[in-house]
Amino acid sequence: MKVKTEPVVAHLKITHCEQCPFLDKQREYTEDSWELAFNWYCKKKDNKEIAGYVGWNEENNVKIPKWCPLTK
Repeated sequence: MKVKTEPVVAHLKITHCEQCPFLDKQREYTEDSWELAFNWYCKKKDNKEIAGYVGWNEENNVKIPKWCPLTK
């Protein structure tokens, strides 16, 4: 007897890119060793840049881009 299974579907409510599993943050190195900044890329959209040179104090200012593949 074969049991037919339904695919599992998950819904994520994402209000900021940092909550997204497809965010790729890459460290941006500068001459100042104390400076901490990252470039944000979307793995779902072929590593398209979301924001460049995001400092630790600027993370909340980054908005979800209009081209985000997960928005309706």
